[in-house]
Amino acid sequence: MIKKTIFGLAAAAMIFSGCAGEQDGRTSITIGTAGAAGTYFIIGAAMAQTVNNHSDFLNVTAQVTMGSVQNLNLVNMGEIEFGMSNADGVYWATTGTGMFDGMPLNISAVMTLYLSVGQIATHTRTGIESWADLRGRRVVLGPPGTTIIEMSRAILRGYGIDPDNDITPIFLSFAEGLSELIDGTVDASFFVAAAPTAAMVQATATGSVFLLDATPEILENVSAEHPFFLPFSIPVGTYPGMDRDINTLKIMTEIFANNNVPEDVVYEFLRITLDNTGDFVDSHVAAQEINLETAASSVSRYHPGAVRFFRERGVMP
Repeated sequence: MIKKTIFGLAAAAMIFSGCAGEQDGRTSITIGTAGAAGTYFIIGAAMAQTVNNHSDFLNVTAQVTMGSVQNLNLVNMGEIEFGMSNADGVYWATTGTGMFDGMPLNISAVMTLYLSVGQIATHTRTGIESWADLRGRRVVLGPPGTTIIEMSRAILRGYGIDPDNDITPIFLSFAEGLSELIDGTVDASFFVAAAPTAAMVQATATGSVFLLDATPEILENVSAEHPFFLPFSIPVGTYPGMDRDINTLKIMTEIFANNNVPEDVVYEFLRITLDNTGDFVDSHVAAQEINLETAASSVSRYHPGAVRFFRERGVMP
């Protein structure tokens, strides 16, 4: 496993002066991921190793963090150079909207990686059959301190349900929420992940846990208001007992960087990772989605190093 590195004030000073640290004559950068067992860390570490194996210029370390929001704040402060987040967090940070309303962060997009899918599970004993039935219920909106909760809140508002007052909002991790759903402590639990995800395969195999479908027209309205959320259908058969497509929203995972990271650093990171996707494609099923065209699809402002790279490759005007 790649060794974790915690950057202090010295590292922050180096990045803001326009250069990162050095290791073995190479520029050292850190990318904030999430928990060591999660997709962010698995893919981030695999990409870091790929860069280290092929670049004479960069040395990349994947750092375990608490996820998107912490990554955005760490990168903004210059304590690490790169981070991973869902696309909504990057959009809000670069535009000074949403959770960063009026306070844009000092970051910009580097590349889009893969999609994650909003999924809300419930139990047959609840009698819940649609999102509209969640009014008055105990609903896990996602983990605390993450951007995941914003997707669940947006869909609820699309149904005319106030996520603060019309439900009992609960904030738990995916594993905790699913466990409490099975135990009967909550009535529904929302999460954002690749589909299928192993824990839901196991839960739905019991025949008691299933996913709620959303109304396509409502999803279109939510997407029109939030361009980083896109309508998506989870195909029939993705989970045991799933006999129809499930309409929901998808969101992309992105890598972003502090604006003061030198252009050549971002350019080199992109060049190595996208020219050597075969080196990390087997690290996780989601890594199979990473390619040049997807990488250039963010709705957020790109770092100059990314703009130069994507224009040279012909995927950005």
